[in-house]
Amino acid sequence: MKRSPLRRVSKKRAAENVVRRRILAEVVHGKLCARCKSKWATDGHERLSRARGGSITDPANIIPLCRECHDYVTTHPKWAEENGWSESRWSK
Repeated sequence: MKRSPLRRVSKKRAAENVVRRRILAEVVHGKLCARCKSKWATDGHERLSRARGGSITDPANIIPLCRECHDYVTTHPKWAEENGWSESRWSK
């Protein structure tokens, strides 16, 4: 019996990624970084990650950040939560 290979991305996730790219273009393109306000935003940071119950397609959950600030926010989770750049599902 011949089997087809597993998909790298499910059909549901692929459709979600299409929506995500459109929303990122709207939220990030042509905006300054929300943290440093001196560089152009290149990334969309989710305040509440998908793993914690957030949506990657909700524009209200996405903050435009430059790569440097996004790296800082993600590598300093305690600081990010204390300063409003990230949140846990229980902090609401």
